[in-house]
Amino acid sequence: MNRAEAVNVYKEIVNLSERVGYNAYNLKLSDQNDPIAQNYQIRITMPTDALTNQQIASIAKKHDLAVKEESGEVIVYQPKKFSKTP
Repeated sequence: MNRAEAVNVYKEIVNLSERVGYNAYNLKLSDQNDPIAQNYQIRITMPTDALTNQQIASIAKKHDLAVKEESGEVIVYQPKKFSKTP
């Protein structure tokens, strides 16, 4: 997802779950060699909360994005597309 899309998705997450807005977040450009993500990622530093994580996952799915938790962060990202070679 590009930067503008990432900002829009983050705003949607905050509007759905006010609790997310109180946590630190940043937009990070994926490394070119990142094995799973491409373009911008939304990284939200927050404690694990099942309901909030479900809400974030629901929004991510609507935008064809994936979610993972890593080192105290919830990461919303565009999965890398692999081309099939014959």
